[in-house]
Amino acid sequence: MFRRLQAPRPRPPHPLRRRRPAIFFVLAGFVTVLLLTALPAAAQRADSSVAQAQELLDAQRPSEALRLLDRMVKRDGDNAQALLLRSSAHFMLGDMEPGRRDLDRALALDPELRQGWLNRAALAVAEERYDDAVAAFRRAEALDPAAPENDVNVGTALLLQGDLASASERFSAYLGGAGDTAEGYYLVASNYALAGYAALAVEHLRGAIERDERTRRRARTDPNFRALQINARFRRLMSQDHYQPPAGSHVADASFDAAYRGGQGPLLPAVLDALQLGDRPFDPNVEVTDTWALIWGDVRIKVFDTLGDQGRVQLSAPARAFTPAEWKRVVSGLLARIERQAMARSMGQDLPVVTPGGNRQR
Repeated sequence: MFRRLQAPRPRPPHPLRRRRPAIFFVLAGFVTVLLLTALPAAAQRADSSVAQAQELLDAQRPSEALRLLDRMVKRDGDNAQALLLRSSAHFMLGDMEPGRRDLDRALALDPELRQGWLNRAALAVAEERYDDAVAAFRRAEALDPAAPENDVNVGTALLLQGDLASASERFSAYLGGAGDTAEGYYLVASNYALAGYAALAVEHLRGAIERDERTRRRARTDPNFRALQINARFRRLMSQDHYQPPAGSHVADASFDAAYRGGQGPLLPAVLDALQLGDRPFDPNVEVTDTWALIWGDVRIKVFDTLGDQGRVQLSAPARAFTPAEWKRVVSGLLARIERQAMARSMGQDLPVVTPGGNRQR
């Protein structure tokens, strides 16, 4: 579970995001435009309009982009880039048939338009036409064999098609190269989870967490992992915190006469009060489990219970984040504020405190 202290700004829905992991890399560059230099004047004007339409789509303003692209296509119906972008605008607005027609027309005019094949594959994935998705991804791969997302794109389509062995080979190739990141492992894990391969999903999620522990928090609310909530290995992974500060890190800890008690005791709210009252920056999404909570900012803070009714707070930060003198000041100030706020909460005193909002999710 995690406690969200403030709701993130909502993003407009995208019709092709129904299967987010499967088309992550497609959508990351969904309306990419390849611009040329030294164009004739008329082409330069068209190119400028294409770039403007691209910016509008990137800003999630598809209606404005569509009006601009309609004028472009009316002037030049054979502009494959404009048609490609117009198809994207239609898709973003939920107008699937006009979008499909523009996409087909763009690829008929320019079969080497790689982004068009990626978009066609994304559409096929969203519609669960996995044979078509594999074929479209392979066409995109043939147009740029060195593109780092080829293996995960083709692998995902193969996995959804039911070819686990071939998909796993492509995923391994991806993770052995450009995908050797927390995001890469998370993407592969979520694809395995989506396809129902729990053991493989947990294995790769572990790799993501080892590279960036915040991916564990992300997986808690990712719908692709929802079916794993009853899986023992998944639950065990989500309950563990094996983080060890790298050598040379700043570290400190202290005990308090205030309990954590799964986030229900006074200690966690006291820590959050102390951070906000001291203007200490931190991520408002706090990971809360039955036995510990994690708060990330320029200082990593772990809150948990020790034996008896005492709570404990562990602080750490990279060596480069503070000088020794700065770290000493940060720690002494923060621990003093936690002590005051914990005492206030434990005794019910009416001191100035900041109460976290939001909800707990499991």
